[in-house]
Amino acid sequence: MRRLLLSMAGWLALLTIHADNLINISSVQGIPNEEVTVSVSLQNSDAVAALQLTIPLDEQLTLVEGSETLGARATDHQVTVGVKDGVLNVMLYSLNMTALSGTSGEVLSFKLKLGREPKDINLTPSQTVLTQTDGQPTSVSSQSGSVSIRTAKAQYGSMNVDFGHIPIRETYTQTVSVTNVGNEPLTITALNFSDDDVFSSTTTLPLIVEAGDTEELNVTYQPVERGSVEETMQVMCNNISKLNTITLVADPFAVNELHVQNASGVSDEEVTIHLTMNNMDDITGFQFEFALPDALKYVDGSFALSDRKVDHSLLATMNGGVLRAISYSSNNTAFTGNDGEIASFRVKLDGRNGLTLEAQKAVLTAQIKNITTDVLSAKYGGYVNITSPQLSVQNNIDMGRVPVTEDCTYELSLYNYGGAPLNVSRVVFDNEALSVKETLPLTIAAGESKTLTVEYNSIDEKDFSATMQIYSNDPDQRLVNIAMTGNRFAPNYLDADAKDALMGSDLRVNISLDNYDAINGFQFDVKIPTKNNVAVYRPQTNGVSFTSRATGMNAEVRQIDDTTVRYFCYFLGDISIDRENGNVMKLSFEPTGALADGTYQLQVTDIKLGTSGLADKYAGTSTLTSTFDVFDLQLGDVNGDDGVTIFDAVQVVSYILENNPTPFVEPAADINGDGDITIFDAVSIVDIILNQQASAKQRLYEPQRELEPQ
Repeated sequence: MRRLLLSMAGWLALLTIHADNLINISSVQGIPNEEVTVSVSLQNSDAVAALQLTIPLDEQLTLVEGSETLGARATDHQVTVGVKDGVLNVMLYSLNMTALSGTSGEVLSFKLKLGREPKDINLTPSQTVLTQTDGQPTSVSSQSGSVSIRTAKAQYGSMNVDFGHIPIRETYTQTVSVTNVGNEPLTITALNFSDDDVFSSTTTLPLIVEAGDTEELNVTYQPVERGSVEETMQVMCNNISKLNTITLVADPFAVNELHVQNASGVSDEEVTIHLTMNNMDDITGFQFEFALPDALKYVDGSFALSDRKVDHSLLATMNGGVLRAISYSSNNTAFTGNDGEIASFRVKLDGRNGLTLEAQKAVLTAQIKNITTDVLSAKYGGYVNITSPQLSVQNNIDMGRVPVTEDCTYELSLYNYGGAPLNVSRVVFDNEALSVKETLPLTIAAGESKTLTVEYNSIDEKDFSATMQIYSNDPDQRLVNIAMTGNRFAPNYLDADAKDALMGSDLRVNISLDNYDAINGFQFDVKIPTKNNVAVYRPQTNGVSFTSRATGMNAEVRQIDDTTVRYFCYFLGDISIDRENGNVMKLSFEPTGALADGTYQLQVTDIKLGTSGLADKYAGTSTLTSTFDVFDLQLGDVNGDDGVTIFDAVQVVSYILENNPTPFVEPAADINGDGDITIFDAVSIVDIILNQQASAKQRLYEPQRELEPQ
């Protein structure tokens, strides 16, 4: 007996690995609350007198007390089975150390009561010990068994279906998901409703839900009366759980709606706002309040009932931006019909963009169980679309510097980016010299533009400014202010024209004057071009001559620096250059040793034009630039072929006839240097050709002689 009570640790220490012994736990299944028998078998090669093992026991399994039974192989043995701390302890032994008969088969069994939850539970032996007839432990292995609790179990997506706040006389459908979390098919045979007059289902029954699958149960609701509802749907099925009742709730109501219908119009025009009502109850009266935005101006006295009225009275007031209307029947007579316009009112549109108009407050009254009740179920706003013109115009106008000899006008573009015609009714200036040419009012279609021609009619020489005011039907800018500026001046201009030149010839510069005022003196500086920082020309002695326009004018020439020459030109006495356009003087410059062929620029700066009032009336640019070319050619070589031939004379004639011959070097064609190309220059070229031929003959036939020193 002491050997049988050896500690487990001692037995394990004595184990040897030389025998083939296997403990096998059977697998069983059953339905919830059923008792099943678990068999323990032993296959052994050693002579075994005792067996001991433990099995952790799931909470869904309960040992049936006293259910342990010895198998046929136990001839002189006893068995005990018990549970402690959730562990099943099994012990089989013989006080006489008698061996179990045979080498395989059941040695004991016991019963387990199954729980209610579907579950597959492993029976895994541990701490297994086999004792031989000599009291010595022997090696052993084990094979687990299992217990399967077989049942269907329904798990619903929700135990409560809420149809919400819904109108009566409609059909509504919701679904309830059911998942079989068991391990046997779930069979739903019926759906029983506590009120099957309004609740029903179109789900095809019986409905089989396989283990692990999910199906949907369809619930249809057709309310016919207002008032809160709480009913049930009982699911008839083989669910192990008794929780098969789904709560159905709803809050059905009668539909009595107020609608503000959409409206559309052009800004500054009137439109009608139509109010419609669709109702299930018999509506006897209403109360409406509209907070009208600034864009909607109520037309006094325009609120009116539709032909759905019977003996109804109406009161409508506008106060503090809120339009209030009350209609009632002293006899509690209902409006006729169940749909259509109930009332309307007019507004004048005064805005650019559309907006939503909705009753700030709305009440629809009906007699419900002899009690006057507000039965409004919903109110809806309407969109009031306002199409309007939109003026786009520049905010500043600079009419620029305009000579007094020309019309001072400005074409101002007016754009209408809106959706309705733009009407420009008036244009006002705070300067009497300004006006517009067009006849007003001016209408501009949506998406188009037109031009206003602004005129400044004064010829006074001065800067001017003004404010232009444009009045239109643009709702956001009825008045547009435009700042205007400009300048009127006398067109007095000086110009310089440097002529192309030959390497050995003088540079000629024509100075012209285009003057509005009588000019009695002027001055300017000439900036002579340079080559390698050295002036290529210098003023020629007596290099100033005046045209007939400036007869009697005097000139003083001062060399300011190596490249700048200042010219003072003036009259002595009461003489002036009259209003005209043309040359007034010619300047001549002789070449310096720095001159080379190429392109040059001559500049005229610091220009002043004086009048008898000692005012500088020059209106041109501060610097005049004239570009000219210098050619390394012989005088008369018009076509630039390095020789003077009859072809050059022909080119000159062609030039005189305005045939635009090319190439044509003008300074080579001006033989007499008078600044004009005439027939005399063509004749001179012929003379040059003849002289060249005579010189050639002389060189050919006359003996050569040495030059004597002078």
